Amino acid sequence: MFLLCGALWVLSSQENEDEKPLDIHLSSITNVIERNDAGEATIIEHFKHNHYLTLSDNIREYGDKFCDGCMLLISDSFYYCSECGFFLHKACAELPKMKPIWHHGCQLANLALTSDNIFRCELCDFLSNGLAYKCRVCGGHVCLRCQALPPDALSCPGHEHPLLFYYDFDGQCCACGVHKMRAFSCKDCDYSVEPLCMLLPTRVSHKCDEHLLALTYHDINDYSKHHYCDICERERDPKRWFYHCTTCDTSAHVKCVLGEYPFIKTGSIYKEGDHLHPLTFVKKIKHYPACTKCGEPCEELALECAEAECNYLVHWKCMNPYASEYGYLKGTDF
Repeated sequence: MFLLCGALWVLSSQENEDEKPLDIHLSSITNVIERNDAGEATIIEHFKHNHYLTLSDNIREYGDKFCDGCMLLISDSFYYCSECGFFLHKACAELPKMKPIWHHGCQLANLALTSDNIFRCELCDFLSNGLAYKCRVCGGHVCLRCQALPPDALSCPGHEHPLLFYYDFDGQCCACGVHKMRAFSCKDCDYSVEPLCMLLPTRVSHKCDEHLLALTYHDINDYSKHHYCDICERERDPKRWFYHCTTCDTSAHVKCVLGEYPFIKTGSIYKEGDHLHPLTFVKKIKHYPACTKCGEPCEELALECAEAECNYLVHWKCMNPYASEYGYLKGTDF
């Protein structure tokens, strides 16, 4: 459903070109099973998965699949499992097992790559069940999207000048309109974007449109009748970022498109809780059956028992009360 911000991938690719060839023993790849004539690892073992993974660049066939590392749509060369629905971008597979992350508070601590069941990223505040770097000192997590943020100037598709990160920023984010205390800001003009907005996916799929929606940075349409969200049917602020389909002229708030849990993969197993059987993440089950705990219809993210004879179904928020402490986009018209 998602593609990572193109600017970040471009910066990452440029950095990789200047680096030495990948030291496979330092990457998160557990073992290389087979290489091609160019020395590229074509079949690997990875600590995140139990089966062999095969390299592919067939995005046309697998472009609707999610990377189990960054939790975004497959958008580049990737490894896939031929036995189950597991996918991993090549760039995500080749990340080092440990690395310092400049925006993490424990500056002297190396963060180790982990596959914890569910975590909340300390920077973007999103819940995820993908891969993350976990600090050995404070236990904080940084998702794979946020670890890619560069410490120096960052280009933003919505602005002509490079943006620099300021810890002491005190002002309004131009993307969402919310007052923030840190942001990427332009030193030449009054333009600032908080890290959360900087990491928004540039392409998103949603049931409101058959095409992918593109992240749009300003509304060029001056007609007031067009400044509405086609999902919630409420008014939009034309100065704020939104998602748009040029073919169908569909426009929608960012929060209406993404929802609360865009980086929790449905179909994945939840390993915590006190239920006897494995639970699977599901969304919008047919006929909206009632939650076992609260009795309300399960319209959004829920956990369903994997055992066919068990009818256990529970809201994710009922299973984990901390899941409702969702700060990003709450209380905004973004």
